[in-house]
Formats: sequence, structure tokens, C-alpha cells
Amino acid sequence: MKISTVGGDRNHGRYVAWLNNERAAPPTRCYVKDISATGAKLEAFGAVPNEFTLHFNRRGDAKVRCRVTSRAGSNCEIEFVASLAIYG
Repeated sequence: MKISTVGGDRNHGRYVAWLNNERAAPPTRCYVKDISATGAKLEAFGAVPNEFTLHFNRRGDAKVRCRVTSRAGSNCEIEFVASLAIYG
């Protein structure tokens, strides 16, 4: 899977992703950092629902269900929810 980076060397380990809250609104651009096999830190501007789908590309075919575990301003920590994983 190819993940888009932001700003070349200035990206500080942040990757572009899209948060889909499964409402009528289009997916919202956000930044993922400190990604691991079980979760990541997310920087989003706007409301982040407790559970959502995170898209790692614009086509939407690389995605995973997520759950927020903690919040601090525009940042939150998320866990990838294996039982809600989406493939294809």
C-alpha cells in the first residue's frame, strides 16, 4: 500500500489520509502519524466521531475502521478495530 506523504522532508512523519464519518459529508483530509500495526495518532481539523473509516488513498480501497481512544485538541489517538476492518 502506498501512503501519501506531506511536504517532503518537512512532513515530520505525517501522512495524508481521509476520515470518513459515513454521513452525507465528503471525507475530510487529516494527517496520520506514529502509525503502528494496532493504531496511530491522528491530526484532524473538525469533529472526529468515536468510530469512523480511515482511507489511506483517495480511491478509498485502502481503508480501515478506527475507534478513538483519547483526544487532545485537534489530535487524537486511534486504534484499528480488527472486527470492523474493511478489505477491498
